[in-house]
Amino acid sequence: MNRGEESLRLMRESGEIKWCPREKSQIAEFYKEKNVLVTGATGFLGKLLVEKLLRACPDLGTIYILVRPKKGEDEHSRVDKLYSDPIFGPLTKLFPKFQHKISIIKGDVSLPDLGLSPSSKSLIYEKINVIFHIAATVRFDEKITVATAINVRGTRDLLNMAKKCQNLQSFVHVSTAYANCVQDEIDEVFYKMPISAHDLIELVETKPEATLIEQTSRIIQNWPNTYTFTKGVAEDAVKNFGKGLPVCVVRPAIVIATYKEPLRSWIDNLYGATGIVVGAGTGLLKTMHCDRSKTAELVPGDYVINNMIAASYKTAVEKITDKIPVYNYVSSVENHHTWNDFMQKCQLWGEEVPTIRCVWYYCLILNKFYWAHFLLSIFLHFLPALIMDLGMVLSRQRPIMVKIYKKITKFESVISHFSTNEWKFHNDNTQALWNSLGEDDRAMFPFSVKELDWDEYHKTHALGLRQYLVKDDISTLPQARIKWRRFYVANKVIKYLVLSVIFYVIYSIFVRFCNY
Repeated sequence: MNRGEESLRLMRESGEIKWCPREKSQIAEFYKEKNVLVTGATGFLGKLLVEKLLRACPDLGTIYILVRPKKGEDEHSRVDKLYSDPIFGPLTKLFPKFQHKISIIKGDVSLPDLGLSPSSKSLIYEKINVIFHIAATVRFDEKITVATAINVRGTRDLLNMAKKCQNLQSFVHVSTAYANCVQDEIDEVFYKMPISAHDLIELVETKPEATLIEQTSRIIQNWPNTYTFTKGVAEDAVKNFGKGLPVCVVRPAIVIATYKEPLRSWIDNLYGATGIVVGAGTGLLKTMHCDRSKTAELVPGDYVINNMIAASYKTAVEKITDKIPVYNYVSSVENHHTWNDFMQKCQLWGEEVPTIRCVWYYCLILNKFYWAHFLLSIFLHFLPALIMDLGMVLSRQRPIMVKIYKKITKFESVISHFSTNEWKFHNDNTQALWNSLGEDDRAMFPFSVKELDWDEYHKTHALGLRQYLVKDDISTLPQARIKWRRFYVANKVIKYLVLSVIFYVIYSIFVRFCNY
């Protein structure tokens, strides 16, 4: 069986979840009749969390999801789309009426008090037992005003509401492993920020937005972007406003497609490493500012969710309120993976299942030095884009390639900080959490990165991106492989022609110099 056939076989088997008896799971037992509030439920991690709780803990009470109207759609229309996502397929087979377990609360994390009505607040105070705060703006170039409103004030306001909950047993704040990326070594502790959550919120609420945008670099200091900075300040909010609450912090690294649950290699966004793989796989991305020897701090989405659920359980049963536990959920400590390892495996398996939408062969060059990446961007990205746009103009079509590469350049610039640097992480709390679980809970909620097989992961990774992100039907695979082989030949021919021209120029200069 070749690699392509193995990928297809594993994807066909995807969704056939095998469970241990639920009555033996202490985590599933804990969630029995519990009411859960989830912010960010319509995002990647939010969908996975809602699905996993409903599938693994069918006896839980109600999952209340905070949803805002968006782009002309009300909160109910948005949730209807949520149910139609492929990841809810296995759940629908097990529990066709799972929607009855979900209740929608209209709200907006960017607004004071999350935009909640008095009746919604009363419901939360009376009903909620467990809170998962996932909602955040993950745009690296977000305005400091918006990032603060969502990531910092939203966290503070939800913590203040949690204090009024009559039966709260656990509050999980989802941060990021890079919230403290100005540190070379990151332990599972809180770090001092240059400004407190209280002061940053006050600053944003009292200063004109134009002034704040102009002063952003001074405000965020050595942080690479407003996202990591405001997530760091949000942790300050947890430390100060979460006192006396059963709260914990989970810091996932760069989250990529699922490993096995509920579907193999499912993802719904192009952020981070996923954008690199799709860009390279379609032939659009040909150069990347990335040190191939640096650590690729990547973790699968389903493992992140299981870690969050286990952390919420641990916080509740141990009634932790005096010291807030922090869990660094990273891969480098127990299962090291470099950018070179990651991209090589992506290419190895991706070449067997190319997309029909590819515009060229995979030829991504990882450049440690920015100057080399910059020069290659001109020759491999923008010059071809200009030529293609000129052809479009002459054929009376709308030129789009330069615009596309401007977006790609912006994408590269915001992630290069994480692909050219690495950090020393500690994850003792996360390892202790895993070791504290019984065999049945480990089987139902696996998150040990040490036991993650990266080779096994990559067998369906490229196919999952093809199916769920690029939206290529599997029936197009034979045609895509023909197209891929043609691009392979064309790429080789052009490469040798360019090398021949370079060699000829050097040879001509050498001959003239000798004759002189």
